[in-house]
Amino acid sequence: MYDMIIVGAGPAGISAAVYAKSRGRDVVVLDENGVGGLIKNVSCITHYEGVLDQETGAEFAKRMQDQADRYNVEVVEEKVIDTKLDQPMKTVVTEQNTYTAPVVIIAAGGTKKKLGIPGEDNPGMYLNAPRDAKTYAGKDVYVIGGADGAVKEALYLSEFANKVYLVCIEPALACIAEFREKVADNDRIEVIAHSALTEVSGNEQVDTLTLTDL
Repeated sequence: MYDMIIVGAGPAGISAAVYAKSRGRDVVVLDENGVGGLIKNVSCITHYEGVLDQETGAEFAKRMQDQADRYNVEVVEEKVIDTKLDQPMKTVVTEQNTYTAPVVIIAAGGTKKKLGIPGEDNPGMYLNAPRDAKTYAGKDVYVIGGADGAVKEALYLSEFANKVYLVCIEPALACIAEFREKVADNDRIEVIAHSALTEVSGNEQVDTLTLTDL
């Protein structure tokens, strides 16, 4: 039994764990992917409190891990599959174990959003920009989305790819002005506006993308 169970080891979960440990609480953090959350897969973090200049998501996650280690935060890499939170003693069930505590903090964060289109499970999809960028050197890359996250990854990929196409459903990019200006000044990025990716074709790789003009 613990004083506190935290579900999720991203910035919110680790912050809560470090704070609780500094107050003498016995804490366990549960996350199937370890420390970092979605942010650890980001090429470069911007506009976030406490990050270093040009810091990658992986570097930021490493600093979170180091801080958790300094406070002896127990992080268990297990997938949470159920919770029972309606009693004074709460229960969190993973695929391997059952944990109990009077306090549970849900800091599960977000998940990667799927489009729900035919072929999107093709192995050529779901590019992890900082991990796979060099694999796409000299090739054409399509990034789906026009908000900050997508545009930031497109800017990063443009350092490696022959051409980066930003496909967004809006008439123009929906990102912050800073990113729009950088895209406008980058001759390796082309915006395909008011369009949606509606189908992916190919065997073990992406051969054809079907875009629908909205």
